Amino acid sequence: MTLPGYRTRIEAPPEPRGLGMTALTLGVIGLLTFWMCGLGMLVAAVGIAVGVMAVIKGQGRIFAFAGIALSVLALAIAAGALVWFGRQAVDCRGYAQEIDRSTCMEAKFPLLKAHPAG
Repeated sequence: MTLPGYRTRIEAPPEPRGLGMTALTLGVIGLLTFWMCGLGMLVAAVGIAVGVMAVIKGQGRIFAFAGIALSVLALAIAAGALVWFGRQAVDCRGYAQEIDRSTCMEAKFPLLKAHPAG
C-alpha cells in the first residue's frame, strides 16, 4: 500500500550484458589459443572489436573492459611469440643445403622432428 502522493518503486530493468560476456569469452579463448598458428590473434582481434561495440552500446561494460584487456594481452603475447619464433627460424636460413637447414630447424624446434612411421 502506498501513501497518497507517493509512487511505488519501479525497479530498473537489468542491463543487457551479452556483448560484454562475448568479449570476455573471446579474450579468454584468445589467451588460451595464442600459440595456435595465428588463431589466437584472430580471436583476440574479434574480442577487441566486440568489446568496443559492447562499451559503445552499454551492454556489460565491465565484462567488455575485461575482455578488451585480455584480448590485448593475448595479441601482445602472440605477437611476441611470433617474433621470437621468426628470429629463431632466421638463424637457419644461412645453410645452403636443405638437410643442414632441416637439422638446424629440428635443433631449434624439437617438436618439428619427423617421427619414423611404424
